[in-house]
Amino acid sequence: MLRSGAVTGSGRRAVALGLLVGIVTLLALSGGIAAPASAEHVQLDSADEEAGVEATVDEVPIDERATDPLANETGTTSVVVRFPPMEPRDLADTDDDEVVEELREHASDERVAFEAFAAGTDRLTIERTFWLANAVLVSVDADETDADELLSVANVTDVHRNVVVATHSGAAGGGERAEGAGSVTESVDRHLDASTDRFQVGTEPTGSHTDGLEAIDVPAAWERFDTRGAGATVAVIDTGVDPAHQDIELAAWADFDENGTLVSDDVADATDPDGHGTHVAGTVAGGEASGTHIGVAPEAAIHGIDAFGEDGSATFAGVLAAMEHATADDDVDVLQMSLGANGTFRGFIMPVRNARAAGSIVVAAAGNDGENTSSSPANVYDSLAVGAVDTDENRTVAAFSSGEPIEAVEAFGEIPEDWPEQYVVPDVSAPGVAVVSAESGTTDGYVRRQGTSMAAPHVSGVAALAIAATDGRVEGDELHDLLVDTAVHPTGAAEPDARYGHGVVDGPAAVEAALAAAPPPEPVPTENGDETDDEEPAADDRVPGFGVVPAVVAVLVALLGSLAAVRDGGDRRRREGL
Repeated sequence: MLRSGAVTGSGRRAVALGLLVGIVTLLALSGGIAAPASAEHVQLDSADEEAGVEATVDEVPIDERATDPLANETGTTSVVVRFPPMEPRDLADTDDDEVVEELREHASDERVAFEAFAAGTDRLTIERTFWLANAVLVSVDADETDADELLSVANVTDVHRNVVVATHSGAAGGGERAEGAGSVTESVDRHLDASTDRFQVGTEPTGSHTDGLEAIDVPAAWERFDTRGAGATVAVIDTGVDPAHQDIELAAWADFDENGTLVSDDVADATDPDGHGTHVAGTVAGGEASGTHIGVAPEAAIHGIDAFGEDGSATFAGVLAAMEHATADDDVDVLQMSLGANGTFRGFIMPVRNARAAGSIVVAAAGNDGENTSSSPANVYDSLAVGAVDTDENRTVAAFSSGEPIEAVEAFGEIPEDWPEQYVVPDVSAPGVAVVSAESGTTDGYVRRQGTSMAAPHVSGVAALAIAATDGRVEGDELHDLLVDTAVHPTGAAEPDARYGHGVVDGPAAVEAALAAAPPPEPVPTENGDETDDEEPAADDRVPGFGVVPAVVAVLVALLGSLAAVRDGGDRRRREGL
């Protein structure tokens, strides 16, 4: 016979079931339960683990020209020490806004042993740490230390020099070039612009748009798709940007020295003593104060990032810091990089890949040493490499424009597992001869420059137009691909070549493809007949008919009902003599 108020075994099961349903429901509504991975994804991860597949990036020396970058050095010397990167599959399912935090945490964990080693010796000082490439820049007493000692520290995978990086404007002509995996010629850029005479662009016979904009049909893209770049952000990593020019509006600023140390992030400090970066920024998003449009995406936001010294050259550490700064900025969609180190350089592989993983695209100038040459980071497969063409009727490739077939293993050593064995540089081409844009140090001056440096910002501008047209819905990887796929080869070639790549970038076609890939949400009729965009429901509205508060109340009512039913059953049994 049951005691008064006792619950039967079936009643206990009913209560337990009710509680379980309630807890599961609450967790699901609050996001506490993640959706399970698809069976296909689980099987792929499992297969990789069983096969022993590991990330291959940076598992061989980055710079194989010398086994010891300190061998011929004396006194205090700067070198870059590298640590194991995150495996690509570890970031594959990570949201763009979480990638940066994952990279930071991974880099911090991997360098613990090296930081302890550095703290225990006076022969080495850590100058700067980098999470984008999982690296540190160190100052070393080269007379007392060799690379083998650094490589013996736990988790250290490579040691390489803090190589020199240059801008890409002007026809350089065939310079010296080292061959083999990890080869790079450290050469300062040679500015051989077509003209540096100042003039008023409004008086030119080009009409209301520069020849470069006309050549890739930018005005048609503006008109057909009502987009001029509003809402998109391009980080111009270069020699600086002069915000005093009438056609330049600078939204943000950062300046890094040769060690990658932040000098200033105040827009009031923005400057460009070289002029290269201002010209590039003008092509990306310059205005029409003169009466002639100079920018592809005049309403896009420009974040100017100065990685160069007064001598017109930069270091790998300075450029890496600039890339890291841009990648960490949630607003930045495109990294515009008209710079590089001649030849192939493994050091740029991970920063480019990680910037891509965080949702940005990396647009890089191919170089100015002509056929059978290229520069890094443009020749890193994950970059969007840009060659230069003239604005003539045939859109002839400029003689100085770099391009070459890349045998990936031969060029870089061991390569990421998702790279093809062969590919060509550039990916696409754009106007890069006698390009008119803003002149730094003036409020209303303009200059012509030439080089793949001048071609790349045309592509970055088109990317900004596509981002703006889709309100940011187009994903970075998809945008990268569609810029390539919609390029038009002047000869009609079906396959890419080492002069044009896939062809000349096409403004309207790229924006149209972006809209097709990321169309606007379908309007949904409301109760009063109005239409609203079919946006993703807010977190509180993911279950039809329920918000979080009503759902909680409903669960509690259900639980109380279960308990009441159990009590009623017990009372009935007592009355019936059970």
